[in-house]
Amino acid sequence: MPPHDSRRHDGATPAATRRAAGAGALPPPPGGDAWRARNADAGRHRQGAGDSLGNSFLAHFLRAPALVGGVVPSSRFLGSAMSRHAAGFEAIVELGAGAGSITRILAADHPDATLTVIERSPEMARRIACGWPRAYVHAGCVHERVDALLVQPARAVAVSSLPFRSLPADLARGTAALIERFLLAHPERRLVQYSYGLREPFGLASPRLGWRRAERVWRNLPPAIVWVAGCTDGSGEP
Repeated sequence: MPPHDSRRHDGATPAATRRAAGAGALPPPPGGDAWRARNADAGRHRQGAGDSLGNSFLAHFLRAPALVGGVVPSSRFLGSAMSRHAAGFEAIVELGAGAGSITRILAADHPDATLTVIERSPEMARRIACGWPRAYVHAGCVHERVDALLVQPARAVAVSSLPFRSLPADLARGTAALIERFLLAHPERRLVQYSYGLREPFGLASPRLGWRRAERVWRNLPPAIVWVAGCTDGSGEP
């Protein structure tokens, strides 16, 4: 077997990727390195950070329902489905982490991937930073943290829980345009996004991009569909 190539396809090292992802991120709590010693099963089923985040989710929703999109956090079944389609990438950037229910599974399933989180609520972002010290957590909307998204390496996937159908129209359009920039910069990149309706999560302006309906998750409230977007190979699907 040939030696592992530690350089990314775009010429930067994994260490450079981590430095870029960490620029402007919230600082991890003291003793954060202990998180790395936890095994994947413990990471998936841990209760402390996830429960405290879940307890604040309803208040988060009541303050800004259009920006949150759901009354309860995503189920572990939806989180696992999203995580399956994020496998094999060097970096994962989660958009709209909310209570961290999907963050927990991404961190457990992909310990070798650089994990960046962008969360609008400063309170939720701080809690995620404390609960998952390995993640580079940025507080703010996606359009306010453009560099954290676009700095990702070529083999990166965005995992999004953003409620595009309920967002204000101008915010939805601007955020979708940034995600398209992310995808078009490197054809290897993908977006994993769920929706509650049968329609695609949002319209793609570029003819080079397309959606693929990946799977339906019944064990979620409400049931959801997982979609994957990216550059197409001419078939209309990524």
